[in-house]
Parts: sequence; C-alpha cells; structure tokens
Amino acid sequence: MNIKNEKGYLGTDITVAIIIILLFISVTSSIFFNLTKSSKGIERESQATYIASEVIESVKLIPYSNLDITATQTQIIKNDDSYGYIGNKGTIVNLDGNIEIDAGYTCYITVENYVPENYQPQEGEETDYIKIVTVQVDYKLANEQKSITLKTSILREV
Repeated sequence: MNIKNEKGYLGTDITVAIIIILLFISVTSSIFFNLTKSSKGIERESQATYIASEVIESVKLIPYSNLDITATQTQIIKNDDSYGYIGNKGTIVNLDGNIEIDAGYTCYITVENYVPENYQPQEGEETDYIKIVTVQVDYKLANEQKSITLKTSILREV
C-alpha cells in the first residue's frame, strides 16, 4: 500500500483565503469611511453652532436702538418686518467683536419686532419692546446642505 504525502496548498485554498481577506478589508474600510464621515459631520455642526452662538452674543452687545433698519449693514434682506444681516467668509462689520466666519459657512441674522398674535394695541401705544434675533448658519456636508438655527430675544429697557 502506497500512501502519497500531500504537501502544499491547492488553488481552491488560496482562492478562499484571498476572498476572505478581501471581504475583511472591504468591511473594515467601509467602517473607517463611515466613522470619518460621521466625525467630520459632528465637527462641521459644532463649528456652525459655535459661529451662531458667537454671533448671538455679539448681537446682544448692540444697543437695542441700533437693531433697526436705519443701521448700516453689510447687506440687507427685507422680508415684511424682518431685517437681515448677511456675512460670508470674512467679518460681519456691523457686529461688535468682528466675528470671523470660516470658509464654507454662511451666517444669516434676522431681527424682528415681536408682537403677540391677536394683540390689538391701543391707539398710540408703542409695541417695540422685544426683538427676536434669529441666527442661521448654513454649511455643506458631503454635497448636502445643512443649517443650524439659534434664536434669542432682546428686551428694550424702559
């Protein structure tokens, strides 16, 4: 009885090993890609939130009487009773502190007079006591437009 000693690998063994390695590499690279995309998204969102909060804090430093259409802004967007200030890469010149806005972010500031719904003012009664300031920061993430919006109210001292 003659038993042959088998040494080495067959072609099917090598093929199966290569397929397993390729599957492992593709799954691992997919996981790393998703982690990188997710962390970049969190980084962009936190930067947009930081810009919005800095703008809100800077707007709070502006005297109440200066939050008006007669003030000089970079550009004015008028929509009914709301006034907007817009800034892109660079600075928003009308805000104290000259906030820097990074490339890839656009900041919109809207100031509106607040009057409660169904409120009927008396004749000659002034209604300009509260202004609502809305700050929206737009940015792109993987060809998708995203935005962060923060609101605050500013009360006039009587």
